[in-house]
Amino acid sequence: MKHRKLLTAAVCAALTTVIVPKAQAQSVDPAAAAADDAQVKELGTVTVTGSRISNPNVVSPAPISILTAEDIKATGAVNIGDLLTTMPQLATTFTMGNSGRFIGTAGVAMQDLRNLGTARTLVLVNGRRMVASSSGSSAVDTNLIPTDWVDRVEIITGGASAVYGADAVSGVVNFILKKSYEGLALRAQYGDSQHGGFDEKFLSVTGGKNFAEDRGNFAVSLEHSRQNALQFRDRFGRQVYSTINTPGGPTDSVLMPDAGSFRITDGGTFTTTTQTDLANRYVFDPGGSFRNQRFDGVMDTARCSDCDHIDGNRTLQLQPKYDRTTLSSVAGFDLTQDHRLYFEGTYSLVDVKSYFSPAFGSATTGNAHLIQSDNAYISPELAAVTGNSDFRVSRNDVDAGRRGEATERQTGRVVFGIEGVVTEDWLYDASVNYGRTHERRENLNNRVLERFYAGLDAVRDPATGQIVCRSQIDPTAVNEAYFLNSLSPDGIISPEVAASCIPFSVFGDGAISTAASSRFNTTTITKTRLTQFVAGGSLTNNNLFDLPAGPMSLGMGVEYRRETSHQDNDPLDVSGQTFLNAIPSSGGSYNVKEVWAEVAVPILSDLVMVKSLAVGAAARYSQYDTIGSTEAWRYNLDWAVNDSLRIRGNMSAAVRAPNIDELFSGQSQNFFAITDPCDSRQLDNAADPAVRRANCAALGIPPGFEDEVTGTNEGLSGSNPNLDPETGRSWTAGFVFTPTFLPGFGLNADYWEIKIEDAITAPSGQQTADRCVDSVSGIGNVFCGNITRDPLTGQITFVRSINENIAATETDGVDIGVYYNFDLVGGKMRWNLNATKVLGYTDFPFQDSPDESEDQNKTLGFPEWKATLGVMYGRDSWDVSWNSRYVSDGLRVTNASFKANPTSTTPIKAGSGVFHDVRGAYRFGEGWEVYAGVTNLFDSDPPVNLFGTGFGSALYDAIGRAYYVGANYKF
Repeated sequence: MKHRKLLTAAVCAALTTVIVPKAQAQSVDPAAAAADDAQVKELGTVTVTGSRISNPNVVSPAPISILTAEDIKATGAVNIGDLLTTMPQLATTFTMGNSGRFIGTAGVAMQDLRNLGTARTLVLVNGRRMVASSSGSSAVDTNLIPTDWVDRVEIITGGASAVYGADAVSGVVNFILKKSYEGLALRAQYGDSQHGGFDEKFLSVTGGKNFAEDRGNFAVSLEHSRQNALQFRDRFGRQVYSTINTPGGPTDSVLMPDAGSFRITDGGTFTTTTQTDLANRYVFDPGGSFRNQRFDGVMDTARCSDCDHIDGNRTLQLQPKYDRTTLSSVAGFDLTQDHRLYFEGTYSLVDVKSYFSPAFGSATTGNAHLIQSDNAYISPELAAVTGNSDFRVSRNDVDAGRRGEATERQTGRVVFGIEGVVTEDWLYDASVNYGRTHERRENLNNRVLERFYAGLDAVRDPATGQIVCRSQIDPTAVNEAYFLNSLSPDGIISPEVAASCIPFSVFGDGAISTAASSRFNTTTITKTRLTQFVAGGSLTNNNLFDLPAGPMSLGMGVEYRRETSHQDNDPLDVSGQTFLNAIPSSGGSYNVKEVWAEVAVPILSDLVMVKSLAVGAAARYSQYDTIGSTEAWRYNLDWAVNDSLRIRGNMSAAVRAPNIDELFSGQSQNFFAITDPCDSRQLDNAADPAVRRANCAALGIPPGFEDEVTGTNEGLSGSNPNLDPETGRSWTAGFVFTPTFLPGFGLNADYWEIKIEDAITAPSGQQTADRCVDSVSGIGNVFCGNITRDPLTGQITFVRSINENIAATETDGVDIGVYYNFDLVGGKMRWNLNATKVLGYTDFPFQDSPDESEDQNKTLGFPEWKATLGVMYGRDSWDVSWNSRYVSDGLRVTNASFKANPTSTTPIKAGSGVFHDVRGAYRFGEGWEVYAGVTNLFDSDPPVNLFGTGFGSALYDAIGRAYYVGANYKF
């Protein structure tokens, strides 16, 4: 054990000195290091992310950023997912605040490196894969990683598929956890926010012990974190904003307070003529009375300020309620000096509850609440206004309860392995890794359409004069709303639903009774199971050949992996009888067999301007049972000019195999807002109007055709079992400067570029319709095959938008890291700057049409600059730290829109954000430490109308100033 500890310290010191700007350099006794050199063949060698070779002379072939355990403690974070998204290399695609944007992802923190997507970022734990946490996905929920069990997090940029396999197109996030522990440690922390009732609690217990004369070690950790929900009203009060087009035209708009859509309100709105006829628009007040809709401020065709409008923020939740309990364990035992068994085990239980907007009825989307002329709640005054005719109410049904999700996730993972020495220079490592995620999601307040429309169709019973459901007195009556807004073939309410139907009114906020909503709302259940099995082995030789510049290193191995995912949806959701779109159950699996090899070759050493020069290469061949074979490779250069300057470069080809969701999730109901390109008024709005006219004519569209769809077009979206893998190329080049004349200082700068082709995406309904008729090759294309039209009228009747290998993305930038550690006034001072400047980010929705590009850089969610600055000072028993986070401003509109009209939105930009956190700690007694901190010290608000619940707005702190206190005890 002694030799292993010394060797680990020596290798880590070497790596951090030349590679890592965030870690402090460690001093190593030369005699001890020399003794360890003779023990390299012993167990316990150290590898760095980006390479499988454990030679201490081999450094990372690509830039690495490291978040240490010390860095994590300095933030007060109790869940590591949100903390990682503050790092410059990672995007805020999934945070605790915005994770509820998609069905089933609330509370999940999937990392997104370089903004290239969570599916293209490979997350590892101790260099091995971990089971995913979202149906059909390979993305890992990093909130499950136990915070106090983390030794460090290593982030490597650039394609690493040759080293680690598929999904590492943009890079790797590798969590290095504790491999052994001796003693006992306790930590407790409590935090609260200045605004609202948001608070956090954290408790962890870690213990470990050596046994068998220190040949073995067993350690276990139990960790629990909890946070309460934070509602919008508690944090920001009543703030309602909307972008309203100005008289300057549809591209000129202004973001205004107390504004929103006037075509839907919480109490209900309706019109007796057309949507644009404001004189005949009415709203319902609480109590059921109605009046002309108020329009006192600025307005356009759909939105207004200082008027009767929807208040979407009334039901907005900024943070979900979240509970996590994680049990972790490790064990190791030296069978002999040359062979060691090891074990890793993790079990996490997560409970998360998230609420969002209620169900609604809207004329804009074509599902407004149809009120028949004999409805029992229609007053004589209302009947006079509606002309005793049917009318439609657009309404946000807040009084029926917010929809929500209550999710329980159980994730378990075990690793069994053996490592050791085959011969004098050959090391081996073989392991099996099994993980499983079980999820049970309750879809709360999920409206059952038949029950809702049965209760909405309220009439008076001629016999009793009581208000009842029409279906209760006329079982054969056609419920027009049910027929128009559901999958019912005849609109007749079933006897079972009619028997328990409760009539209700929708006239005014608060009109829907609790009894009625309890009847038409239900809780549907979705169950998901994901599994992952990985078995592999490797051989490495760090002294394959003695070359003049040093020994050559070789690593090679095999791996087998099988992934499965199955999601069983509630029968009500599958049939489309709830407010959710019809969502079929889905499932699938794949397996892959792989072989890989990696080599590091020293070329020159101890020459003028060349202290050392080495090249490396890696390659991987994979055979999937779904897509066939793939290849990935990497070449790299490491040039140490002298003791102060190191230059490095890397070029790689990476792949990403389509995941289970993209291949096998099935196709589910969807609705698309489409402006028909064959509408006679749209024929000239094309790059080549003649081509569009010819193709529309070939489709049989009659002359003078006008699109009659006022809402959305029904269709399907989903998977495609015939997908090909995505491919990526990446380049990195940079230097590390650690001047001998300034001990403790380090500077690194790296340029990186990543290109992805054959990217998997689903075109929108509008893109499908446009690409069909704008193709110069005619209508025999895949897009026309996904559009169904009425053979007589030419009207679009159905749209299929499925996954295709049609897109591409290019992005490049520069990473900068600076650190400086020095003595100050009897203590230790540490400065650390980590920054990224994105030089370009371009999406190509259709890679075959490179002129149709979308420049994303410097728009909201794609900042040009992102940086963190940490300052730590320790003296005697005191430690203090100051951490700052910076993100540059971003356009609220696309770059194309801004170039066409620089005043298209006011304010046109979301301003930059700067947030500061402080922490202080004091150690006393035998192993005690108390600490306290403040996050968002100056209570900085996000830019106007950005609340942390969207992809881009998550860049900013939306919680406000918050406090925490805690204590550690170790013995």
